[in-house]
Amino acid sequence: LHSRRRMGNFTGKEGVDGKDGEQQAIYNADANNRTEPGRPGAFPFQDNPTMETHTGGKSDHMDLVSAGQQLPEPYIADNDVVPTVFRWDHGGGRQVYITGTFNNWEKQIPMHRSGNDFTYIHNLKKGKHAFKFIVDDEWRFAPDQQTIADIEGRINNFIDVSEFKAYTGEDDFMDPKALPDPEDSWSQVRPELEEYTKEPPPLPPHLRHIILNKVSPINDSTALSIPQHVALNHLYCTAIKDGMMVLGITQRFREKFVTTIYYSNI
Repeated sequence: LHSRRRMGNFTGKEGVDGKDGEQQAIYNADANNRTEPGRPGAFPFQDNPTMETHTGGKSDHMDLVSAGQQLPEPYIADNDVVPTVFRWDHGGGRQVYITGTFNNWEKQIPMHRSGNDFTYIHNLKKGKHAFKFIVDDEWRFAPDQQTIADIEGRINNFIDVSEFKAYTGEDDFMDPKALPDPEDSWSQVRPELEEYTKEPPPLPPHLRHIILNKVSPINDSTALSIPQHVALNHLYCTAIKDGMMVLGITQRFREKFVTTIYYSNI
């Protein structure tokens, strides 16, 4: 049960399915971004472009990872891996899996559903990776994400985490000790702009699942889907618009979740 309580002042490209024989497949895009079944081939960024490819057959030639199977912990403290969020939010599926070069296309990993969106967090090794979604047994790529074609012309999604730099807090610009001494800060030399324009640390990817942004069930507009536990007790707010600020927080008591929304005039 998850109730909503309000408080405050209210003033690329589809491929044609491969067939038996030596008929060459034709690859072209359609509105649904469906692609031909079969594990993608090698990619230009890979060291071994002659890796084994599969041009036909169905997607179930891979190993399916069951929902209860223990998966690698996605938050390993390692300088060589980058926790990466994969997202499918194009609808059209009851079950969505993901696979890619990060597991050599050998397993279909189930994505976690939240409303109409599916997400999965995976520790990627630094480098370039191709991946693809399997939506109700159909190979799909997300049209709003970067794409790349393999050596046989199949369109896949692509991500590059080679230059990712993790935030460690060592260069915390909010630390008063890191600020220069006022007596030493006067000079005729123009300071570097980057010293005063540092971005705040990035938001952890698992906190991007904001339950108030999800679509409510059709049969009960006052109910929300069950939130992820990492999102509990975090205060979310919207940008101030028309003099109104909206704050929201989700809390849990045993098996029940309550989301409270506060409206405040600014």
